[in-house]
Amino acid sequence: MRTVPVAATVVRIGIVAPSRGGTARAVHLGATLDGVLDEVFDRVPVPYRTPTWYRRPEGDNATLVIPPSVPLRWVATGFAGELDAALRRRNRHLNEFGRLRLRLAADHGDVVLRPPNFGGAAIALAVWLCESEVLKTAMGAEPGRDQLLIVSDRFHAAIDDVPGFRRVVVPAGGEREIAWVSTGPDTGTRNTGSPDGLAPS
Repeated sequence: MRTVPVAATVVRIGIVAPSRGGTARAVHLGATLDGVLDEVFDRVPVPYRTPTWYRRPEGDNATLVIPPSVPLRWVATGFAGELDAALRRRNRHLNEFGRLRLRLAADHGDVVLRPPNFGGAAIALAVWLCESEVLKTAMGAEPGRDQLLIVSDRFHAAIDDVPGFRRVVVPAGGEREIAWVSTGPDTGTRNTGSPDGLAPS
């Protein structure tokens, strides 16, 4: 059991507007997220499949800790791409009320794992990025997207050859952090205007 920080990649996943529609919808979205993640993990390339992946569901959120042997470029492209494809496969069978949309935030840095607990600077920053108004506003502005990714500045510096990110500034822990939001193409295939007038959160 590790009690000292280790380098790892953290991906924080937040469900968009989980409380809209009450408990039944929240339970449905949580179960759908579990199924989507199971599907994605089954598609992780064999060289990256190690027992040191860590996944913790947290109601409306989930936190993944990915070992440093997995390239950050693959996390930003391969993992995010598989997640987007799995979401589209699930969502095509669902109406707008049941559709699952996700905010993703990624950082690479110090993590302390003491299962079932965890902590560390990378965990904290990923949570702040995922819950940032910058990301929520960006997600609300692109209703056709099933997911949107934000990464920390140090994560982006390691994948600066990957196009499709714009620079933003995010309040985090009393400080202001530079981050980068994905600007990839809208992958939605439907009109996703909210009939009840509630904005995503």
